[in-house]
Amino acid sequence: MRLKLIILFIVFLLLPALIFSKVWFDRTTETIKETTRQFNEQLVRQLNYQLNDYFKDLERSTLPLIAHPLIKQFMLLHEDDSYERFLITRNIESDLLRPAVFGRPDIFSMTIYSSNGIQVSNQGASLSNDDVQSYMKNTDYDNFNVMGIRWVNGNPILTVTRKFKDTTTYRTSGLLVINIRLNEIWNIVSQIQISSKGSLWIIDQNDRVLYNSQNNLAKLGTIVPSWFKMGQRAGSMNNYFIHQENDVSEIVNYNISDATGWTIISEFPFAELNKDLIKLRDYSIWTFVLITLVAVLIIGGYTIYITNSLNVLERLMRQTQNGNFHVRAPMKRERELNNLFIGFNNMINELKRLIVEVHASQLREKDLVLQQKESSLRALQSQINPHFLYNTLEIINSHALLQEIRPISRMATSLADMFRYCMKDTMNVIKLEEELNYILTYLEIQKERFPQMECEIRCGKELSNQILIARLSLQPLIENCFLHGYEDHMLMPTFIGITGEYQKSDFIITVSDHGKGMPQDIKDKFNNIFTNTDAKGINNDNYNNGVDGHIGLINVHARIRLLFGYPYGLSIVKSDENGTDVQLKVPVNSTAVGERI
Repeated sequence: MRLKLIILFIVFLLLPALIFSKVWFDRTTETIKETTRQFNEQLVRQLNYQLNDYFKDLERSTLPLIAHPLIKQFMLLHEDDSYERFLITRNIESDLLRPAVFGRPDIFSMTIYSSNGIQVSNQGASLSNDDVQSYMKNTDYDNFNVMGIRWVNGNPILTVTRKFKDTTTYRTSGLLVINIRLNEIWNIVSQIQISSKGSLWIIDQNDRVLYNSQNNLAKLGTIVPSWFKMGQRAGSMNNYFIHQENDVSEIVNYNISDATGWTIISEFPFAELNKDLIKLRDYSIWTFVLITLVAVLIIGGYTIYITNSLNVLERLMRQTQNGNFHVRAPMKRERELNNLFIGFNNMINELKRLIVEVHASQLREKDLVLQQKESSLRALQSQINPHFLYNTLEIINSHALLQEIRPISRMATSLADMFRYCMKDTMNVIKLEEELNYILTYLEIQKERFPQMECEIRCGKELSNQILIARLSLQPLIENCFLHGYEDHMLMPTFIGITGEYQKSDFIITVSDHGKGMPQDIKDKFNNIFTNTDAKGINNDNYNNGVDGHIGLINVHARIRLLFGYPYGLSIVKSDENGTDVQLKVPVNSTAVGERI
């Protein structure tokens, strides 16, 4: 009977369905590919051409400034040339900058900086000195560069720079900074017609969002979603890939501009691309339905014969699912059905036996857990009584005072304070001020070892009294500075810094050193662990993933993530030959865990 059912199903239902599915799939795939090539590639290429023309026009409009005599005189000015500086900057502003921006609503400001620290602008707007110096010193950029987005008075501004070259030394003598209103660029992009259900993105060379067709300002400056980078690697040969999320399939096409380094991304749901496939789909569906009806009529006559027996077996299975393991299937005359019912009865007996074994195994497992906890308790009880350590340190302190050896007295007192602080629960939430006081005690002991070391803590008493943090969160970060930043490289510690600052609704604590940083791959592995794992997902597997020896960082991140949730925790923002900066993010408003103080 089983063989007959299989043959009938394959010949009259499965085989025709597979053939028609194959035809439908092949036609659909070819149509989607052709539609994608003709529409998506044309759209993103057209948009890239328009943006390239815009920036080329902007670059050409600045050419008269490069060789102008006033600019050459401006680059030679010094701070003490007050009167000449006043005359030249006034002439540049009135004769060059104002005419350059006149009739250009897209230009927010134009500012010229000289290598001598002098600047002139059409409206007094300027970058910070740090930004200017970094743009002028960075030799990797060309003369004309699109740098990135800044926010000025709540409006997104795109910064473009052009370097001035000394015609004698060919060195950079100054910098032209052009701040462009992104709204004007968005107007160019919005002229491209896309589907109402599709979306258009622009990301810069640093993978940050410059534009999205939904006009979602919250996404500006954010990193492009990770699925795009993964899809980009998979579709690098064709400049398109398929993205599926929440049961919605989209075809994503992208194009990278050679002029700006920007990437234009278009997303289109398959529903918008398969309009030509509706007739083919309907034809396939009706054909499949017809074949199915014929197959049901042929197979149905044979299957009715065994339906009643299978219904009996179904009822028995339902009772078994409800926990009744005392049911028994009756014997049948037909050999196939009789063998089926005998197998059901054997299955019930085996299930009963397995339940008994599992129950016994669970009892044994619980017993082992209790034994393990009892062993751990005995191990804890065998440890040295903390009060013995406190008393011993007090005796050492007394002897040091009697012998007038004050360094030993200070170290013994500090060590006793550290013991008292460390004996409390590390999952307690405390004020940042308490943690910093403990760190000061710890650093005082370290300065006895390394007198030449400088320590800098910039958080502010008012800030540290308001921010909550997990106990013993900063010491592991500082210990990593000593061990991996200095000692691993045979260096004497020279600097340890702790700074704190507000960042929107969060508070960022940065721990810095001037030692040698970790390799780039180790840094990337750490940041991947900190970003993609929550408190429950951080386990011993991470220790064996190339970051063993740095368990303290992962433990701190796990406790912060467990107490405050996502996205709080650690991140390594810099690690090179000049030192390492590790940031710890905690919420400003942490009343949800404040009761644990």
